[in-house]
Amino acid sequence: MKTKAYPAVIGSALLMLFYLKFGVTTGLAQGTAFTYQGQLTSGGSPANGSYDLAFTLYLTNLTGSAVAGPVTNTATGVTNGLFTTLVDFGPGVFTGTNQWLELAVRTNGGGAFATLAPRQPVTPAPFALFANSAGNVSGTISAAQLNGPLPPAILAGFAGTVALTNGGNSFSGSFTGNGAGLTNLMAASPAGMALIPAGSFTMGDTLDGEADASPTGIYVSTFYMDVNLVTLAQWQSVYFWATNTGYGFDNAGSGRAPNHPVQTVNWYDSVKWCNARTRQAGRTPVYYTDAALTQVYTNGDTDAVYANWSADGFRLPTEAEWEKAARGGLAGQRFPWGDVITETLANYYGCTTCGFGYDLGPKGYNPAFTNALPYTSPVASFAPNGYGLYDMAGNVDEWCWDWYGSPYGQPTTNNPTGPAGPAGEPVFRVFRGGCWYYYVNASNARCAARNGGNLGQPGMALNYFGLRCVRGH
Repeated sequence: MKTKAYPAVIGSALLMLFYLKFGVTTGLAQGTAFTYQGQLTSGGSPANGSYDLAFTLYLTNLTGSAVAGPVTNTATGVTNGLFTTLVDFGPGVFTGTNQWLELAVRTNGGGAFATLAPRQPVTPAPFALFANSAGNVSGTISAAQLNGPLPPAILAGFAGTVALTNGGNSFSGSFTGNGAGLTNLMAASPAGMALIPAGSFTMGDTLDGEADASPTGIYVSTFYMDVNLVTLAQWQSVYFWATNTGYGFDNAGSGRAPNHPVQTVNWYDSVKWCNARTRQAGRTPVYYTDAALTQVYTNGDTDAVYANWSADGFRLPTEAEWEKAARGGLAGQRFPWGDVITETLANYYGCTTCGFGYDLGPKGYNPAFTNALPYTSPVASFAPNGYGLYDMAGNVDEWCWDWYGSPYGQPTTNNPTGPAGPAGEPVFRVFRGGCWYYYVNASNARCAARNGGNLGQPGMALNYFGLRCVRGH
């Protein structure tokens, strides 16, 4: 019987794919075995039956001493000339240099092996890989073997459990996929938003004798908040879309420049704009005009607005969410950064003669922004607070969801949403943060300052009223 073997084209292709897919150039191999696929002929025809195969590895293609092997795989099945077998030369063989594989063959249990020529180059992968998919991996992989990046393809299609145990080792980087089954992970914040962590805080303070801001322990769940006030450019990108899709607004919104905060928008405008931003982003709206939450709020001025707190859309912050975010993780401070304010920290009207010892001024409007009315400043003109939020004090006041009322913590101190309705006529919604206007001084820029008097009528639109949005986690 005359026998002849060829390494099949597909066998070389697989080796090349291993190299390209896994990029094993510096790390340790996950195993030492590799798959060899070939074609065997007998008398010019495809062979069939059981054969013994002997593999030997050399550093040259013609002569030289063997560097590994022979490795003999007995009783290898050959069907229509094709066979596939695993070859394992053991550790420390593949060192990144070019090598050649020599194959010898005989019928199973037969006499001497017939050495086939030529030797086949083994160059594409300097390290053998134990498996072509994570489904074949079992046991424990030491930390030393995870040197360098772990390519995503290694875990492709893996349906088992991967446990990362930190035994003095550090894991960093990113995981992709749907995250099913993963727990205790902090998701990346949406673009332009900051994550405000869940937790309890003291809402209000006793620093300045605020009668309606008695300190109250409040718990707020995790949420996202816009890093910046809604700018004129952002407002218009949603507003023009909304007015072309059936939304109606009382005010078109104004602003000194695209990167300045939008202003001259009332509470009704702000709530409808949040719904439009939500719809534009393909999310579920929060605000409705019926208790069954079937009629999305898109038009008119109505005080009978119902919120779907479980929806994933954009909305105004509750008063509690706003204050927790404004404090930036600090406790017992007047402002997002500490106990005093100057015009290097915020855009507000300084009044050093108003009896506020914490206002270091100077007196008057912030001179950096008085070249044209209204004296707003570009968003993010000052340092952010501890949560990465800009302009939580000054620039423009920010509408909140709540009806104005006391005490804090209604209807519960766990994620309070404010009073169930207005205290009487006229009705007032809460606005927070202070602004550039002379009527609103440093006192109004404090974290605990509550604003909801006559200016808080939901139909009021002034050139120092704006907004920023939040979103559930």
